[in-house]
Amino acid sequence: MKIEIKYQGSILNLPASVTEHLKDAGERELKVILGILGYIGSLSAFERCIPLMADNLELSIEDIKSALAFWHKAGVIHVEGLDGDMAKAIEIESAEKNSVPTYTGKQIEAFVRENKDIGTLFKSCQGVLGKEFNTHDYNAVLFLKSYYKFSDEYILLLLAHCVECEKPTWAYIRKTARTLYDEGIDTYERLEEHFAARKNKRSLEYKLRKLFGIGERELSQKEKQYFEKIDSLKVKLDIIKRAYEVSVDNTGAPSLAYTVKVVDNWLASGVRSLEDAERLLESRKNSKLQMSSFDTNDFFESAVKRSAEKIHKK
Repeated sequence: MKIEIKYQGSILNLPASVTEHLKDAGERELKVILGILGYIGSLSAFERCIPLMADNLELSIEDIKSALAFWHKAGVIHVEGLDGDMAKAIEIESAEKNSVPTYTGKQIEAFVRENKDIGTLFKSCQGVLGKEFNTHDYNAVLFLKSYYKFSDEYILLLLAHCVECEKPTWAYIRKTARTLYDEGIDTYERLEEHFAARKNKRSLEYKLRKLFGIGERELSQKEKQYFEKIDSLKVKLDIIKRAYEVSVDNTGAPSLAYTVKVVDNWLASGVRSLEDAERLLESRKNSKLQMSSFDTNDFFESAVKRSAEKIHKK
């Protein structure tokens, strides 16, 4: 096989040390290290470029900062004037690295010989991630066991989740593990419950996006708040759909705010099912009709009375 690199007049210069950290770098880190080459003239005041870079790479500002912290810690770049988030990310990474020793290949082989459970865990992790492990991979698994004290079942479920998210890199796995641990999700049972809740939430978000025609675009802050509100109400989707129909009938367009208000009012009125909602709507419709009928009769009675008074005066 022969490969020819076609520069076509343009060349990107990267430090060779980048290749030493590819095994730890995820898609986010690779996007950012390549992306900053397009801002060579603005590196002295790079904080101004971060929002634009985030849009161009389809990443969040937090993702950009975390990736910069990754390459800073790796020694590939130097970031002056680190903000609080980036400095904290580097501090945490350094503390984790210094707290757990790195084992050589021979030491890991000795672990496996002395402890069959470790060997079984390594083999299972390779199956989940779909690759043969090297020394770095083995150390990454040992880190999860020794630093966080996660059970084997926990580690396997965590890896499976990251694979499902299409982010099976150790950088992402460790970041996810850290977040879960900080939130107190440190047992297999809690992790299983947490992932089940997230899956249900994602399923609801998909259905709401489809209902309101939002598509795959990023949700606005307001939309996120309304989605979270709907999730917190714990009502069936058929009730939300009916409230959506009411919002369209009354406003002429889909409205998250109106839909949430309708559902809120229904719950306050004791609605717990679609049948309850239909009965309430019918009741209010009849009430309006009665009110309308009363107003019409009252109008005619007043008109007749005024006519009679005029005739009497004549």
